[in-house]
Amino acid sequence: MLSTAPPPSRRRALVVLPLAWAALVFFLTLTPAQEMPNTPHWELLAFDTAAHAFVFLVQAVLTVFSARRQAWFPQLRTQAFSATLLLTVGMGAGIEVLQMLMDLGRQGEWSDLLSDSLGVIAGLLLMWTTRRFWQ
Repeated sequence: MLSTAPPPSRRRALVVLPLAWAALVFFLTLTPAQEMPNTPHWELLAFDTAAHAFVFLVQAVLTVFSARRQAWFPQLRTQAFSATLLLTVGMGAGIEVLQMLMDLGRQGEWSDLLSDSLGVIAGLLLMWTTRRFWQ
């Protein structure tokens, strides 16, 4: 009997890591505004930009790491960096659109999408420069 499963690998793809992080990001970014702590506007700008960039840097790192290690989809393995760029920036855009459309007391801002995109690019650059250590 022929097996259709890919050959077993000791290197696990750890697909649950980027999915769990994405679920956490969606939950935190779509939390109603009245449940968020109050911070001065000048502090919020610097913190908000850094937080968006960091969250999406982590998302990009986890996604590339998992996509490059998985064996089920060879095309995804070879296109991990470009697929991660499209998926994570699309995720950021989707969050901003949802914040605009949903009545959560939050506002979707294009500057947040820019911060998200910069975090994704930083994460991809980090993974590209360190790829020989984790592949």
